[in-house]
Amino acid sequence: MQRRVIPRNQWREELDSFSRSHEGWIVRVEVTEPSGRSHVEAGDVPLQGVTADFGSTPTIAVMVGDLQYTYLTHQVANPKLLEFEQTEAGGISALVVHSGDGTKTVVEFRSPMRPEDVDGLPFRKSEVRS
Repeated sequence: MQRRVIPRNQWREELDSFSRSHEGWIVRVEVTEPSGRSHVEAGDVPLQGVTADFGSTPTIAVMVGDLQYTYLTHQVANPKLLEFEQTEAGGISALVVHSGDGTKTVVEFRSPMRPEDVDGLPFRKSEVRS
């Protein structure tokens, strides 16, 4: 597994491109607290998009779910590091966001592959933890 750290001045551009090329892909959102305790925020849901906001409190928002049935926006306040985990073939297997308080949010793909290898595979209705 390779990691690619994204420079902060490229976050918006990278996240916009990532969102366009991975919209609808099935993901799992897992949050690990500084204590090491982790929990799944959402499992087996389609990715809607990821955005960066550099307002008074910088935030990265991860939007997931099926808009008809379930939807979740997970906010990462005060993000400090953004990186992609990549397969040997160059596909993104996960987006990892580290916040200033030590919390780590991982948006992991169920089937990592390069976007050009995907042929519009359908997604299924899923559940989001509230």
